[in-house]
Formats: sequence, C-alpha cells, structure tokens
Amino acid sequence: TPQEPLWHWTDDTALALALQRSLDERGRVDQDHLALCYALAFDADQARGYGHGMHLLLPQLLVAPADWRTLAPGLFDGGSLGNGAAMRVAPLGARFHEDLDRVAEQAVLSAAVTHAHPDGIAGAVAVAVAAALSVRGEFTLEAVADRTP
Repeated sequence: TPQEPLWHWTDDTALALALQRSLDERGRVDQDHLALCYALAFDADQARGYGHGMHLLLPQLLVAPADWRTLAPGLFDGGSLGNGAAMRVAPLGARFHEDLDRVAEQAVLSAAVTHAHPDGIAGAVAVAVAAALSVRGEFTLEAVADRTP
C-alpha cells in the first residue's frame, strides 16, 4: 500500500478517476474500455477498500474486459446492488449536464459494468442526474426521481 501523503482515499475515488480516464479517452461510456480501466485501477492498488464482489470481478476483467457482460450479472445471484456505481458517477453527470437523457443513459452504461442489479443501476442514475441538475442550478428531489428508473 502506498503511503498516503495527506489523507486516505478509497476505491470509490480510484474508480471515479478510472471512469474519468475512460470518458476522456472515449468521449462516452465504452463499457469494454471502462471495464479495463476499472481493472487497471484495481490492479494498481487493491488496498482501497474494494468490496468482495470487486475482488471477484475486477481481476478477471484485467484479462478479458468484455466478460463483464456475464460476470457482473452473476455476482450475488443477479448482480451487485451495492452503492459503488453511485459513489463514482457524479463526475459523469457534471460532464454531460447539458443533456439529462444522455446523463441517465451513460450512467446506466457505466453502472452495468460492475453493478448489474437494477437497484445498483438506479442508484447510479440518481446520483448522476443529481450532479447534472446541480451543475445546471436546477436540483430538486422530484427532478431526480422523475429520471431515476
């Protein structure tokens, strides 16, 4: 584990940075590329507090990124419904804030790579939409709920 110069940061930050890297390189959520970016972030530093499911999933994606399609839904008998996808998606909402439909679509795509359960996906959409609305100065809980599956 690298020594922390100022404070400890978590897997959520590591994967938010990986999501940003993928968006910077592809301009949209390319799920296979994103899976590889997540796997590379995990491989570079596994001591960030990754959950059990990510310890099962991400090493396999390092070898075969496209396998997220079968592996992610297989986690926990239906896909992870944890909060990880929601924890890392706010920058995506800010990036695409001008188009709320695109925010929701891209959030779904980003979540499905690791959190295939509908609740895990819904959490990511809610946070991404909340971030987009906040950037626009239009945040309300009702507006978030209206766009959350």
